[in-house]
Amino acid sequence: MLENWIHVMLVHVAIIATPWLTYRTIYHRKDPMDSRYWKVNFSALIALAIITVIAYFTGPETADWVKGTLTDYPQDLVEDHALWGRIGMVIQGIAGILGIMGWASIAQEEIPDRRIATIVIALLVVNILVLIYTGHLGGQIRRPDLSF
Repeated sequence: MLENWIHVMLVHVAIIATPWLTYRTIYHRKDPMDSRYWKVNFSALIALAIITVIAYFTGPETADWVKGTLTDYPQDLVEDHALWGRIGMVIQGIAGILGIMGWASIAQEEIPDRRIATIVIALLVVNILVLIYTGHLGGQIRRPDLSF
């Protein structure tokens, strides 16, 4: 049951934090890559990647809980939700690796490459779409009466 609550809370953190981080990255894309903003951004990318990994790996326990709760368990929706969740986790993991690359450059007293900003923006925009669809599938599992 605890994993279920962890899963539900953390996926909502990712769903809110990814668009927020995308907006801030676009807004500050021209700032120096070793500025205070980018240090916070690199840290947020790493933290969000960790949160997404935890959310993904608490999913199977949540699926088991839902299976015991629902009388008509939508196996196909659960599998689709897990697949798209995995895709989102991988995308966010790559963005987190870029955060590590940024911090590694800063730790070596170098300025991170400007292309990191463009790649991060592209990854986050794609991941917003993936998370929206994954959340939609999760909502259909929990509330099939709201499906369309």
